[in-house]
Amino acid sequence: MRGLPDWFSYEPGLADCANAVRTQAGWVAEDAGTVVGFATWEERTKYTAEVTWMAVQRERRLSGIGTQVIEALVDDLRSRGYRLALALTSARSKVPDSGPDTYEETRRFWTARGFLTLIDLDIWQTDIALLQVRAL
Repeated sequence: MRGLPDWFSYEPGLADCANAVRTQAGWVAEDAGTVVGFATWEERTKYTAEVTWMAVQRERRLSGIGTQVIEALVDDLRSRGYRLALALTSARSKVPDSGPDTYEETRRFWTARGFLTLIDLDIWQTDIALLQVRAL
């Protein structure tokens, strides 16, 4: 995560991610024993699970690794009986004119994998969150 400061630089969030990869279920992509991508998830309701964290090494982005990880995770959730998958990402910064929108590509990634925009939420300190949902 520290290798992706354009997306993950908020220290409390990095600590939350470090905890999630140790305590939540998830999927990992490896290359020669090195983790190149991962996603974690957590149940929200009997029928709904949330992708809590997801990342791919900077130099491996746009190579298909993220898609493979998310599709494996979605297949796993479906097999466990979940009906919906949720994902939160950044809709926009709370700071006007704060520079380039580094999350535009991330939102396109989730949309291309069938996650549809549900609602913007003001729940984070630095950004407005975007809740997306995918039927399983």
